[in-house]
Amino acid sequence: MRQDVRLFCGALGLLAMAACSLRQPAVVTEDYAFPLPAAPAGAQGGNSISVLPFASAPAASGQMFLYRADDLRYERDFYNRFLVPPAQALTGGLRKWLGQSDAAEVREPGAPLSSDFIVQPRLTELYADYRDPSRPRAVVSMVMVLIRRDPSGNRQVFERAYRGEVPMAEVSPASAVDGWSRATAQIFGKFTADFRAETGV
Repeated sequence: MRQDVRLFCGALGLLAMAACSLRQPAVVTEDYAFPLPAAPAGAQGGNSISVLPFASAPAASGQMFLYRADDLRYERDFYNRFLVPPAQALTGGLRKWLGQSDAAEVREPGAPLSSDFIVQPRLTELYADYRDPSRPRAVVSMVMVLIRRDPSGNRQVFERAYRGEVPMAEVSPASAVDGWSRATAQIFGKFTADFRAETGV
């Protein structure tokens, strides 16, 4: 009899635990696009360029947002993340930016007609700096390797590091995305200016 009572109580406990788990709300996450402002148009360039897919440093490769909490500690935000990996969004973004700027004709890598230049981009930093919550900042860093193609072989024109750091309106995921967008636009603008300087446009 006692064994039957114990079994009955155990069954009731399992049912209670199952009921509690059913009542727990589902985890809600927010997915954000990585928008970029339109590039300002400039003088029409006579060269062509191919943009290879962005490589990413490990800290900048995830879709979850990254926050810098202090000098040594970074935190991932499980609830807020990019809709697609940042490197994927930036690859399309840089191709679109260069096309809008008229700095060069943008060709897809592997297109039948070879381009005059190739850019190998690498994303090295992408985080919101919350070390001072009263002054949050969005940080983006990249490395651009520009290569000139000619019949005698490829020649590296330059390898340069670019960093964009802009103030955020507030500590929030939406403000971080806006800041990253503006910081990226700064970097793309600097790279475009450097490309024009090297090609005489």
